[in-house]
Amino acid sequence: MTRYYTSVAESPYRVKAIYNRLKDHYPTVIPRPATREDLLRAHTDDLIQKVQQEGRETYQTALLAAGGALCAARLAVFFHPAFAVIRPPGHHAGRDQFGRFCFFNNLAIAVKWLLDKRFIRRVIIVDFDMHCADGTREIFAEHPGVSVIDIWAKDRKLYLEILQTELARAEPADLIAVSAGFDLYVQDWGGILETADFHQIGLLIHRTALEKARGRYFGVLEGGYYLNDLGKNALAFCQGLDGKDSASAALPAES
Repeated sequence: MTRYYTSVAESPYRVKAIYNRLKDHYPTVIPRPATREDLLRAHTDDLIQKVQQEGRETYQTALLAAGGALCAARLAVFFHPAFAVIRPPGHHAGRDQFGRFCFFNNLAIAVKWLLDKRFIRRVIIVDFDMHCADGTREIFAEHPGVSVIDIWAKDRKLYLEILQTELARAEPADLIAVSAGFDLYVQDWGGILETADFHQIGLLIHRTALEKARGRYFGVLEGGYYLNDLGKNALAFCQGLDGKDSASAALPAES
């Protein structure tokens, strides 16, 4: 089996790998781009201008990614859980700075929209990307209604145990928002988690949402660079989010 990594983090093959696995299991919704007003809920005008200077294509793509997160958040509150397969990612983008392929903080923009509109008052953010959610933490550092679970562990069993403990410890909320990174996969940069672990993460979030967040939750794509199994891992996670048993996550590798 040939292993494929993207030569750069931003590649259309990443979204394609995930979409090709999810499309036969879940309906697809095409989002509208975020507006400038949406962006200003989480970012400064100066940051928006900086991203515009990166070029029209970059800016428009970043607007669409933020719009995808907004769409998923609205679906989660008014209809059903959703997962936004979007690029570029966002969790490193803070109020006034961007970097590491993150231009706008997609998840933060979506959560801020819900908070500002008063559709929710409290939210639990779970970030299981291998990199820290520094931008997300900075944006919500002074918001009393937002708690961020961002785990770091080098051992598979310990990672899952810490996540379970943190979710059990979390205060009740109106919603769980998830930054879903698949780069902790054993064949990816993180080298820790198996496909079944992504299913388990989704299942833990599903159960916690039913117990503590009124059954409301949504996720957005962050990292994940091992193309062979990226779609399989994302599907396993989504099946966990659906509350499906682990047997349904035992899927073959990407072809």
